[in-house]
Formats: sequence, C-alpha cells, structure tokens
Amino acid sequence: MLNFSCKATLVLTLFMLVDTAYSQEILSTRDKAPVYIPTDYVESKSYPLLLLLHGYGFDGEVADSIWGFKEILDQYDFIYTTPNGTADPTNSLFWNATVACCNFYGSTVDDVSFLFNLIESIKSNYNVDANRIYLVGDSNGGFMALELAYRFPHLITAVVSSAGASDFKDRMPLKSGVHALQVQGTNDTSILYSGGMIGGFTYPGLEASTRKWVKYNQCSEIAKETSYKDLFPTIAGLETEVVKYNTGCLQDGSSEIWSIMGGGHGLGRPVSSSNTLEIMDWLFAKTKSGWPSVYNGIIPPVSLRLGINNIGSFSERDGIIYTCLRVFTDGLPGSVGGISEFDIGLRVVSLSEATVQITKFREFNAIGALNENAQTPDCSGIFETTTGIYTDIIVAGDSVLDTTWSLINPTNLILKLSSYQELTAN
Repeated sequence: MLNFSCKATLVLTLFMLVDTAYSQEILSTRDKAPVYIPTDYVESKSYPLLLLLHGYGFDGEVADSIWGFKEILDQYDFIYTTPNGTADPTNSLFWNATVACCNFYGSTVDDVSFLFNLIESIKSNYNVDANRIYLVGDSNGGFMALELAYRFPHLITAVVSSAGASDFKDRMPLKSGVHALQVQGTNDTSILYSGGMIGGFTYPGLEASTRKWVKYNQCSEIAKETSYKDLFPTIAGLETEVVKYNTGCLQDGSSEIWSIMGGGHGLGRPVSSSNTLEIMDWLFAKTKSGWPSVYNGIIPPVSLRLGINNIGSFSERDGIIYTCLRVFTDGLPGSVGGISEFDIGLRVVSLSEATVQITKFREFNAIGALNENAQTPDCSGIFETTTGIYTDIIVAGDSVLDTTWSLINPTNLILKLSSYQELTAN
C-alpha cells in the first residue's frame, strides 16, 4: 500500500505533464499540405487540430504570415495545417465555397470533400483530439470555413470566419452543434458588412449570416448577451460589439458576432498578435462533449514488451483518463448489461485523496475499428466485480504506470488509488 505522498505523486503527474514547431507534409488528393506539429509532439498525447483557410488570390503560407498561428504552435500545443485551394484561369487561388465566393469561372472542384479528406488523413497520421478540431477562414476562406462546418458539424468543433459570410440558402438546422464566430468591420469595402453582390450573386451581411447560424444551432434568437471589446487601439473606445447567442442551442453549439465599428476587412492584414491570441483563446475554450476517438487507448511503447497493443492515456486538456476495462466476476470474464468491455472516462475528484470518478462510459470499440497497425485493439483494464478492484496500465505524459484502484463509492463510481508502479523498458 502506498503512502499519501506516493499517491499524490501519481495524481500530480496527471496534471504536471511533460520550443520551435517543425513541419511535415500530408499527401492529400490535391497536393502536399503542410502539417505543423509541436516540438515536443508525442503519440501518447492527443492534440487539437487547426486549419487556416486562405483568402482569394493568396496561399496558405501567406495566410499564416497574416495570422501568425505557426509562431504560437508550442504555446498552445496544437497541430496546424494551411492547405491551398485551386488556381483559377487568372492563377488566383480560391475556395469553391458558395455561389457568391469565389468560384468566378465555373470550376467543378469539390473543396468540401478535399478538406474533409485532409482532416481525416491528418487524424490517421497524428494523434488528433476529435473533440477539438477548429477552422479559421479569412475572407473567401471564411466563406469556405462556414460551409465546411455546416456540412460536417459532427467533425468541426468551432469555426471562425473573418470577413466571410454564409449564404441565403434555406437549409435545415444542424444535427450536431458547432460554435460559430463571425467577425467583420463595418467599413469593409471588399465584403460589405451589410451584405452585397459578387459576380451577380448576393451574400448576406454579418448580422444576417450570424442569424443563419443561430438557426442552424437552434439557439434562441431573443436571448442574447452583449458586451464590448477593444481589439483595435487605433479606433477610439471599445469599438467591437460582441453579441453571443448561447441559450437553447444544440449541445456543443453557439453563434457569436464581433462587429468592429469603424473597422475594415475582418481582423485586418496582418492580424495583430494580440488579436491572434484572442481568436486562439476563443477557439480553445470550445470543445465537443463526445469521446476523443472511436475507441479509448493508445499503442504502448514497444520497448515495454507489455504483451498488449492498447493501453489507457491521460488527456491533459480534458483532465480525463481515457481507457477501457474488461468485466470479470470471480476471476472469469463477465458482463454488465450484456457488455463485457467498456470505454470509460475517469476524472480526478480529489488530489489529496487520490480519487477518480467514472464520468462517462460506453461499449469499447463498438464499431470494430483497427489500430494504425491494422490490429484489433486490446482492452487493458480489468475490473473484478466481486472485490471492486480495478487494475490498468495508463500513460501520463512520459510515464507508463501500472495502477491498482479500489471502488469506494459504487453509487457515484468513485475509485481510490491503492498502488502504482512506473514501467520501464526491459
């Protein structure tokens, strides 16, 4: 039995986990899309994914020079990509987002499918937190980001459109909520604040586009919160009006508008470093409430020779241990409600008492997914119903821990740490 300090050490490890980002590439259906990952990227940890979609006439590299997300990659600890649209006959890169913007030459390119497949490809190559996939779109990229979020609401957590817009289509509400922020300056002469026309096709103004997303997310159009920000020191006073629609919305959904009084094209070019951080803070405060992957667990280090191909892991961002357990009764495989293996989410209840609580559960790997080695994943945990003892192997930062827990509160599913051992390579 461990003493208190040893127990606290393990729980502390779950919070105190272990600078320049480096770039890789994903071969997409179009070309090689750059993928930037944190310097200290490890497979045992899941990361948010951010896509930045460029405006009309310039590429993803220029877009990043405007927004500066790559400079804060390690600070916010995320995976980042800046894909390119296709070139039109004037050799201008564009996204085929809506009828108004910005497919001016009748291209049949399917950018929605391209971006969806890119996200899926990145997810298959990196440990992406499926509850934290974010879009930022600049102008034409804003149109595209909103369209992608509407088409794949189960995939996208939150979207920011700077000087973009939705369209006037009469469409059904979403089946899964998305947090949508739309930003525009009242003096923008390119994408007009009150709406306008491009190539004979109309697009809605900022307020009308926001109301579209209020309806998509099924939010109350009456209940709203209004506040003010100072995003541009060169404009007198608190020039940015913030209106939030977050009452009665679909789970994981909301609609928000930042109207910059006297401002120009969205958040500007370049975007100030302080406003880039404003956007990042807004995005990273948003998460979906589901599971981060189709089944819990990660592949353990080969050097440990554990004899199993899947173990639990601690998510620093969620503060949750995502793992799985097999039900045993009197030492023999059993079941609860006809289910023998469960994904579980364990949240720390008390640091001083070294307790965790099962806050959510589901059947383990119900769809029969394979891991990246084309193997059926194992379930590492064992729960013995007769004794209430739960044992499991869990990754926390750089440590792999063999743990034993006791069920001390069956009603609230609270477990207390009894012992642990850090595993090292043989």
